[in-house]
Amino acid sequence: MTILKDIKVLDLGQAVAGPFCAMLLADMGADVIKVEPPQGDHFRHAFHGGVNAAINRNKRGIAIDLKKKEGSEILRKLISRADVFLESFTPGTIEKLGFGYDEVAKINNRIIYVSISGFGRTGPYSKLPGYDVVAQAMSGIMACTGEPGRPPVRIASSLIDMGTGMYAAYGVLVSLFDREKTGQGRKIEANLLDTAISWMCHFIADYSISGELPSRMGSALSAFSPYQVFRTADKYVFVGISTERFWKAFCDEFALQEIYHDPRFRTNADRCRNREELTQKLGQVFKQYSSKMIIEKLNAIGVPCAPVLSLDEVLEDPHVLSRRILQEVDHPEYGLVNVTKTPLGISGKMPDIYLPAPMLGQHTKEVLMEIGYDSASISKLAAKGAIVLAHEPQKEV
Repeated sequence: MTILKDIKVLDLGQAVAGPFCAMLLADMGADVIKVEPPQGDHFRHAFHGGVNAAINRNKRGIAIDLKKKEGSEILRKLISRADVFLESFTPGTIEKLGFGYDEVAKINNRIIYVSISGFGRTGPYSKLPGYDVVAQAMSGIMACTGEPGRPPVRIASSLIDMGTGMYAAYGVLVSLFDREKTGQGRKIEANLLDTAISWMCHFIADYSISGELPSRMGSALSAFSPYQVFRTADKYVFVGISTERFWKAFCDEFALQEIYHDPRFRTNADRCRNREELTQKLGQVFKQYSSKMIIEKLNAIGVPCAPVLSLDEVLEDPHVLSRRILQEVDHPEYGLVNVTKTPLGISGKMPDIYLPAPMLGQHTKEVLMEIGYDSASISKLAAKGAIVLAHEPQKEV
């Protein structure tokens, strides 16, 4: 996938959101250089290296010390040739290093400057560090997630981080399109809390209409019933009945005429009002069947349903395997790693993973030679601690 093959990106992102944005651009062919401090991105070893392996694929990596004059000069040279500059430090940090938007735009006025933060650059919380779980907590997402009467729960995956990265990548592409017409770069900002609040959009709209606060409902959804996870004889399944047609077909299939004609459950509004009683009755029904039988019966009548799969089951699912969204990558440090592709089909094909995540400083020498440094000067920079060199070979996929 080489749509962005002429676009050069400097990825100074840390943790997940920034690197995820740069990963999306790399997957479309952009030349992404991940710029790390000498000690590396602080998420480099998180999840046994899983974060690094997953979101820094298809990038080259250099390690430089921006607090040293020589390291700063290297970045200035890279900026002069770049199309996109991405940073995700706490607001104020990048300015202290001398690479705020105004300084970078003086070097290259065509650059698309991307700034990702926890809370944005204005407002009372702007100087605070931001994390995915913080945004979940402060956006209302966590208050709505979990079982009734039990503590709030975070969403397991870092969806807010990745969603912010997606918004930022969208901003980059729009700005690159605009630059073709104007010749001018732009500053793009995205932050975790704004992303999380934007993903609460229908809850917020509902509250403004009804005045009712959403509550924790486990796997259920307040708008429909039955619309949740049920325990079968062997495992959990999701059943989603969102129309009266689905409700009738479901009751007919399982011979539940008594329940169907019960006035407490006649309409969806009735079923939502009497959700607890209905859930108890259906819970007893589902326990009489295996998950496989439930899924087969519901699929036959067109009612939305799904087994609740563990991760190992997901990786062995025949549909998942047929979609080829997973690609096994041979990483020089981690060995064979299953990595998910960007799930976007272009001309019938998802972007491939052609390079594993780089070792710390793996491409420092290569990139510096591209901008005019020779071997002797590179060795001197390494001796001063301005750069980090790595000698492990990159394995192409």
